[in-house]
Amino acid sequence: MASRNISVNMLVDAVGLKQPGVVACVGAGGKTSLMQSLVAAGLGWPIVVTTTTKMFYRQITHYPLVVTDNYGRGAAKVMQALAKQQQVAWFFRQEGEKVIGIPLDWVDKLAAALPGACILVEADGARHCLIKAPSAQEPVIPASTMRTVGVVNISALEQPLSPANTHRLELVTHIINKQPGEPITWQDIARLAVHHQGIFQYARGSKVLLLSGSGDQAARQAAKQIAGYVKVADVGIERVVVTTGYGVAMQPSEVYNL
Repeated sequence: MASRNISVNMLVDAVGLKQPGVVACVGAGGKTSLMQSLVAAGLGWPIVVTTTTKMFYRQITHYPLVVTDNYGRGAAKVMQALAKQQQVAWFFRQEGEKVIGIPLDWVDKLAAALPGACILVEADGARHCLIKAPSAQEPVIPASTMRTVGVVNISALEQPLSPANTHRLELVTHIINKQPGEPITWQDIARLAVHHQGIFQYARGSKVLLLSGSGDQAARQAAKQIAGYVKVADVGIERVVVTTGYGVAMQPSEVYNL
């Protein structure tokens, strides 16, 4: 297992985005920050931001927005927007504080229409929790996805398992064989990454595990142990990326190529 230190402005390289296409972001504790930081870093290609579930409206107001329930009209507006700037976000409609994502097949149609663009898709929700396991209906990942990035926030380490930090607590405790109230360990996070019903359920394309929230030496050591576990499990995860920071300030600190 090879590791390397990454300069703070190389998140795109750390995640391994070397060509345009559809990137699905799944998991908990940093998906939106990952997407925001990738857009802020600039990918070298036009970027479309969307979701196949829901996002908070406040999370996407800084993007040029297309909101329409008609594919033809929406695709035309996206193309018009990208002719003027390098980024745009497209959603089906707004419902209160949230926006509803476009249908799954629309992502695939848009990817075919814009082969030179990167489409960043938030493909599941986590209700602001740090770790999660998906239900049988999620993640909702487009067929055209070239890379799935699974996010887990390692600041959850040593916290007691609870609904406050764990989305779908009953599913998580089943996978890691623990009870609510027990502390979260690096082994638990590793199991959520490699289990067939863990965060990479239904993943398409190459797989990258992103460990967000790495703020101290203990977290960095835990990340190294997680990467070793994932390598031995041999479930097709290409690399483990360790990051600090949130919002547009997510920065890679370490990459383990498996």
